Amino acid sequence: MRAPLDAPGRPQCALFLSIAEQFEATVLLAQAGLTTHAGVHVRSMLEALADVYQLASKSDHVRRMRYEQAHGEKKLYDRMLATDLLEPHDRAMLEARLAECLTRYQPLHEEFRRGKPSQADHFIAAGLPELIGPYTMLCSFTHSDLTALALRHQGERGMILRAPVAYDVLFLVLSLATYSLVHAARALEAVVYLPEGSYDLHMARLEALQDELMVLRPELPEADQANESRPEAAGAQ
Repeated sequence: MRAPLDAPGRPQCALFLSIAEQFEATVLLAQAGLTTHAGVHVRSMLEALADVYQLASKSDHVRRMRYEQAHGEKKLYDRMLATDLLEPHDRAMLEARLAECLTRYQPLHEEFRRGKPSQADHFIAAGLPELIGPYTMLCSFTHSDLTALALRHQGERGMILRAPVAYDVLFLVLSLATYSLVHAARALEAVVYLPEGSYDLHMARLEALQDELMVLRPELPEADQANESRPEAAGAQ
């Protein structure tokens, strides 16, 4: 893959490659019976997909990404310097790094300090509001809340390693991973440099993979099928 030398194309390509790596990690974890842990990677894939889209549509998004990076770096140094346990040479090193960080942070802070968008805001700005709900569910896997812990370790007679995961959860995790990979690849069509015909070939393979996965979609209960077949009536209420 030949990527552009500058933003926004270059970070878009880097994000796509990270999404591709995380897709592989997701599949390997699912094959090992660790699907809920794979959800942590899928959550990051959805965040990256929103960035890919916003880099294409918002001229200031790459600067916002730089601000978030500098903000996190500044927070790290501030917290490390707050301890009284640092050796003098370590403190001097961290203070020098903080000073360099502030040269990048301050100008961006003036631009972006008013209102930090939530991840839901990022999905909306990217035109992907349908991902807000699934993303929220995946957050429970990342933070190991009680629901995620029960899914991972609750057996019929006690707590176990690698508790079997319901098929609908497995399908949701894999379908979201595939969605992210396919849509990120589509966004690169006008960005990446590939031999003639290569992009179309790769996209055809990805879309065929997605089609094969959707054939395995779990069947809805009869009540849900009835509701899904009457969207106009539901919307008229």
